[in-house]
Amino acid sequence: MNWIARIFMGLMGLGLLAGLLLALALYTVFATVRWLLTGRKPQVVLVWQQFSAMRKAARWGQGPGHGSAPGSPGGFGSTPTGDIVDVEAREVVEDAPRLPPRP
Repeated sequence: MNWIARIFMGLMGLGLLAGLLLALALYTVFATVRWLLTGRKPQVVLVWQQFSAMRKAARWGQGPGHGSAPGSPGGFGSTPTGDIVDVEAREVVEDAPRLPPRP
């Protein structure tokens, strides 16, 4: 009776593995079609690209978490290339229409 249970459990494990592979294949097809229709990359692709960029940065001695070396474009120590505008001033006109007061 023990060998029957082993065969049954083996077949159950193979069925589970086949179900997981089928689900992965369906998700891959769904993500690819959505990528082609909307133009937005799947989350898996974005995470893999970030991981690859961090690995390359660590390989070149920049350390983890730093996108580029200080002083280079995009780094923490870099100087901005454009003008930074905090607030744009505009004139306040007294005669401008306003909402009526609440009753």
